[in-house]
Amino acid sequence: MTTTTLEAKSRTAADSRSRIVAWSLVGVALTYLIFGLPYSAGYGDRRFTIAWWLKTYWTDPTWSHGALAPLVAGFLVWRKREVLSSIEPKPSVSGLLIALISLAIFWIGYRGNFYFIGFASLHVLLGAAVVWLWGWRHFMLVSFAWLMLSFTWPYLFLVDTLAFQLRYLMVSVTHWLLNHVGVATLQEGTRLISAAAGDHAQGAAFDLNIDGPCSGLRSLFALMMVSALFGYFRQRSTWRRALLFALSIPLAVLANMVRILILVFGSMAFGQTFAVGKGEEYTSNFHLLAGIFVFIIALGGLLLGERFLNKTCGRERPLPIWEN
Repeated sequence: MTTTTLEAKSRTAADSRSRIVAWSLVGVALTYLIFGLPYSAGYGDRRFTIAWWLKTYWTDPTWSHGALAPLVAGFLVWRKREVLSSIEPKPSVSGLLIALISLAIFWIGYRGNFYFIGFASLHVLLGAAVVWLWGWRHFMLVSFAWLMLSFTWPYLFLVDTLAFQLRYLMVSVTHWLLNHVGVATLQEGTRLISAAAGDHAQGAAFDLNIDGPCSGLRSLFALMMVSALFGYFRQRSTWRRALLFALSIPLAVLANMVRILILVFGSMAFGQTFAVGKGEEYTSNFHLLAGIFVFIIALGGLLLGERFLNKTCGRERPLPIWEN
């Protein structure tokens, strides 16, 4: 064995040890920033860690899918293990620069008491660490896994903006549909009320207030996560994957409109307590099953969308789930 070969192997081993040390430091830093540092106080005086905020919001059905996102991302990286190990790492100083910027943004969020800035900066920091220690080619190979991590975070700022717009849109369209199929209905904001008819007073058949959990935001993000995975494994072209992902948005809106219609007709047939429940005190099984049913309908719509895409543009060979 030549001296040059020995030097090359020694250099490779040293580089490998350096990356292990660097990744260990990144792991320690991320662990502290997520689990150890009291980051934000919200509306109170006591600060809580980012891990506490995630645990709290993952118990909310709207954001519960976020607990699965890190597991899904880890699996996607594991799938690429052989390809990743076969490529020579080419660390980039640009990754270190991005990491430092993300830490600065993290500090700004800490000082400003905005935990969602912490979410974003940690996400960027993880991607920057890959670029810094492995290189851009490695990052591109795991970029989809990195993007899937975006479903980890609760996007609370959308609740008062997108959620309300979705609610109002669904209620308005449902109001129009009900009146056009002969069910006299009144709309008050995001509330649907049966109109007075004959011996029945106003609101006797149904009086549904479509509140936040029924906005469609809950099923929207879960469906977006599913559609992203579905498109990734079922298609190979980027534009096809993006199209299936975008399809999840109208499907979520349509599915929730169907859900509202089910609750309306269920209230008319069996009574509002049976179909919906009693406000926040009690949600009926019919209400819960309606939510599951319409999510299945949305998934069916995703399958139909893919079938139409394959029929019009030609079928692409799906990716194997367990292989690179």
